Amino acid sequence: MTDDTVRDLIQRCNDGDVLAFEKLVRKFQSYAFALAMRLLCDETESRDIVQESFVRIWKHIDRFDPRKQFTTWMYTIVTNLCVDRLRTINRNRKLFLSHDEDSALPDIPDDLDVYEIESNEELAAMIKSLTRELPTKQRLVFTLRDIQDLTVEEVATITGLSVGSVKTNLHYARRALRRLMEDKHHVTRLEP
Repeated sequence: MTDDTVRDLIQRCNDGDVLAFEKLVRKFQSYAFALAMRLLCDETESRDIVQESFVRIWKHIDRFDPRKQFTTWMYTIVTNLCVDRLRTINRNRKLFLSHDEDSALPDIPDDLDVYEIESNEELAAMIKSLTRELPTKQRLVFTLRDIQDLTVEEVATITGLSVGSVKTNLHYARRALRRLMEDKHHVTRLEP
């Protein structure tokens, strides 16, 4: 779908065209879901966030700036809802769970060696599970930049952070993930 087609659909949505909105949802819901899953790591929560995101998009479609990318605007909405949800989850977890009960992470063997990691999928699953331990801002920046492969500038636009803050949080997130990989799974970086 071209940018012009997307802009046309958005204009039709502004005019109340529900079928145009349905096309927009069908085109972009998988992108929204992928981002939500990477941030929340929970399918049910992610589906709820995607649904809420598109409800907000429909209600506020008139606020979309057609000079910008629709995906950037959509990612901003999805990201903000995910951050709010993560804060709620963290607050509830602190209130209702003891430290021992907070182990929803998948089982990954403790003594992994780089040579024992059989596939990139295993490594990706390990990194995904470890991102849950990052502070919200670092997790968000890491997910958008390194997993969603957005530019630093796009991440800054979506998060409302400065480019410098995005770079700093990305640096801290990568460093924390390397440390977690070493501490929890004894996986170290191979030197060239």
